[in-house]
Amino acid sequence: MDILLARRFTYRFDVADHPDHGACRAFFKGIQKFTYLHEPLEVQAGDDEEEPTPVAGYIEPPHLYCDAGSALWRRMVATGKLKGPDAEPPVPLLLVDVAHEVMLGAEAEGDLELIAMWFNLGPRVLFGDMFTRQSRQGDFMGKNPFTGKDVFAEEDFVARGRFTLEQLQSTPRATQLRDVVRRTRALTVELAYDSRPPEEFLAQSPTDAWWWEGL
Repeated sequence: MDILLARRFTYRFDVADHPDHGACRAFFKGIQKFTYLHEPLEVQAGDDEEEPTPVAGYIEPPHLYCDAGSALWRRMVATGKLKGPDAEPPVPLLLVDVAHEVMLGAEAEGDLELIAMWFNLGPRVLFGDMFTRQSRQGDFMGKNPFTGKDVFAEEDFVARGRFTLEQLQSTPRATQLRDVVRRTRALTVELAYDSRPPEEFLAQSPTDAWWWEGL
């Protein structure tokens, strides 16, 4: 928690600073242990709902916490509890950029297993949020494999996009991650958990075959 607070990923307040504290004193007074907060406050994890509401913040008595970008964080900004740089929304990170930083740190520490486990997530996972496509409500998405019926998008959303071998090879991050693995020989270590696909799968996927080729 000290690291999260220092990096301004999480913010800490008194419980009384919650925007709804005045109107929900009994609710807050009843919290005696670690508790996630949802919006509305009466909705808690495990309630019978079609879709659980996201966590807005959490309490570890006597403190109230919220993470940057969360619903409670936005309310703290709106009420002036957070100002200046603390009121700026977090910038989303690409997963492959996170992987690169982790693998470089692991290389510095000599942790080859960590390098291998991240690399073996494969290109489909690591680059899925780099190549995206905008889908609109009503767009044809494909056929239901069980019924054969056409499936259409029910709402607008950003979907993970497909990418070609050429696109992957021309992405600097792909080369950089392969270089880390090559110079550390990380894939030669025995792993407790290995998500690398079998050879028969690689034979059918040029992008995946290239990802692990020669490593």
